Amino acid sequence: MKYILDSPYFFGDYTLDGELFTTPEVVGELKDLASKMRFEILTENGLVTTEPEAEHVFAATNAALKSGDARVLSDTDISVIALGLTLEGTVISDDFAVQNVCRHLKISSKGILQRNAKKRVWKKICSGCGAEIPADEEDCPICGSAPIRRGTEKGKRR
Repeated sequence: MKYILDSPYFFGDYTLDGELFTTPEVVGELKDLASKMRFEILTENGLVTTEPEAEHVFAATNAALKSGDARVLSDTDISVIALGLTLEGTVISDDFAVQNVCRHLKISSKGILQRNAKKRVWKKICSGCGAEIPADEEDCPICGSAPIRRGTEKGKRR
């Protein structure tokens, strides 16, 4: 089994039985001594740091835009999702947005300490009049109120 590790995996003492991978962007997020040491130990035991294929970065970015998660995902998150596509492995992350985009791309994902996220499509809804706000608009074009983010389970209608 191939596992793609997001940053939180390095903040605790967790074990997975299989091949471990991460991205250079994740390594760049490891700032404290404990997570850097954990990374070094895992690397000595076979953890591979590698880049995802460019086409998979593009696919992950598009899926994040379609699911409505792009606004909350970092370049590191996109790299982890894309590596999951590249290696056809299981993404290990507690980030619900990462898990959601994985679900949209049919990539296996698992949480570390959190429960797994449900598949959602995120939309911007006007806090004033309740209208759906187009993704390219900052405020409601009808009444000018600020948007709120609302998710709907994939396949269900509100």
